[in-house]
Amino acid sequence: MSTATEYVANYAETDSERVSFAWNGKHAKEFIDANQEFRWEVVRHCLEHPDLAPLPLLKALLRADAAWSREAWCAPNHFHHLAQTLLVRGRKSSLDTFADCFSASFDTFGACHQLQLPPVVLSELTSALSQRLAAATKHDHRKKLEATLQLFEKLSTGTASQGWATLPPGTPVSNIQVVWPRWYHRLWHHIKAIFRGKVA
Repeated sequence: MSTATEYVANYAETDSERVSFAWNGKHAKEFIDANQEFRWEVVRHCLEHPDLAPLPLLKALLRADAAWSREAWCAPNHFHHLAQTLLVRGRKSSLDTFADCFSASFDTFGACHQLQLPPVVLSELTSALSQRLAAATKHDHRKKLEATLQLFEKLSTGTASQGWATLPPGTPVSNIQVVWPRWYHRLWHHIKAIFRGKVA
């Protein structure tokens, strides 16, 4: 088995399965993603050495963490850093991947409001996104692009993080109640998972 450093250095898109979301289909305490530990080691290496991270790998990592977020009911603490690295490295070629992952869940949506992009990058992305939005015809795709454009506009005015709060790991909390999804929510997620499997 290669280390994260070796994996990044020798990455080919055929290797993406090793960092993909490998879920056991369960939630809460029984939730397991078999690739999570190694994937997050790879993410750490990519964030520490962004110039060495291949763009296809950054896309694969963000997509895997977005899928993880949908089922884990939270986003990894590094999610916005990873998204930021992808956007800075990939510029407009990363927009579709970012838009999909940004809209993957409420948690990824919230995490991306912490992005900090250089003004020149943000300007380029906003311009490219406006052009893409003008040409988009599919409703779902348009919705994702519109949400992404709204985020970029908030980032440019410095208002994106207003109204959002983050709790770093280890923050002491009290009066916390675990909210379990109602049976029909669990059933709906199960039905969606079956249809995703059939479509694939």
